[in-house]
Amino acid sequence: MGTGALGARERRRLEPLAAALDRAARPGPPRLEPVAGRLSPSPRAALLAGTFNPFTRAHAALAVAGHRAGREPVVLAMAPVSLAKEGLERAHPVDRLDWVRSWARRHPWAVVAVASHPLLVDMAEALARATGAEVALLLGADKAAQLVEARWYHDPAAALERLGRAASLLVAERAGHPIPDLPVRAVRVPTAAWVPERSATEARAAAARGLALDGLLPAAVARAVERTGAYDMGPSYLARARELDALSGHRGPRAL
Repeated sequence: MGTGALGARERRRLEPLAAALDRAARPGPPRLEPVAGRLSPSPRAALLAGTFNPFTRAHAALAVAGHRAGREPVVLAMAPVSLAKEGLERAHPVDRLDWVRSWARRHPWAVVAVASHPLLVDMAEALARATGAEVALLLGADKAAQLVEARWYHDPAAALERLGRAASLLVAERAGHPIPDLPVRAVRVPTAAWVPERSATEARAAAARGLALDGLLPAAVARAVERTGAYDMGPSYLARARELDALSGHRGPRAL
C-alpha cells in the first residue's frame, strides 16, 4: 500500500509540474509546456502523446523506437484530460507527469511536456512551431485508428488535411488492432514482440491487486506507483490527490 501524503521535499519537487499544468489550462493557442528537456530547433522530431496512466514499458519502447528511427527530440506530451478518457483519472495528472519525467531524465533525447489541447493535430502543429522540425507522431495501431473517426472533429476532412501538412506517422502494432488505412503518410515502426501485448489498463489492474509491476512499467515508474498507492483500491489515495489539487489548482474529473 502507498504512503500517499506529500512531504515538504516532494511538494517542492512537484510544484513546477503543477505550474505547467496550470499554464497549459489557460486559454490560448495550442502549445506545449516542457517540464523535462527543452524544445530546441531540430530538423526531425517525434511526438508520443497520451494520458500515461501510467507510463508503461510499451510507451517507453515506442519512444525508443522513434529515436532509433532518427527522431530527436522525442516529445512525450500529456494532455491533462485526453479524448475518450475524460472519466478515467485514478492517478492525478501531477503524479503521472512526474512518472514520465523520471523515465525521460535517463534519456537525454526525450522531452516531457504538458499539452494545452488534446487533439494530435494541435500538438503536432505546436511542436513544429516550437522546433521548426518535420514532426512524426508515434502511435500504436489502436490510436492510429482513432485518427479517422469523425466524432473527434468538427470538420473531419479539414482536420485530416491539417494533420497531413503537420506530421507523418510512425505506427506500431497493437494486439487486437490491425494497422488501418490512413489518409496521412505512415510508416510501420518496429518494436519488440512483447510490446503489442502491454497496456496501461493491464498495469492499473495489476497495481490494484498488489501484483508485481516490473514487467509492465519501467522500474522508476513501478516504484513510484507502489509508493504513492495511486491505483490501490479504496480511498487511501484521495488525500494525496487533494494535496496535489491544492498545488496545481487542477479540478479535472476523477474516479477515486
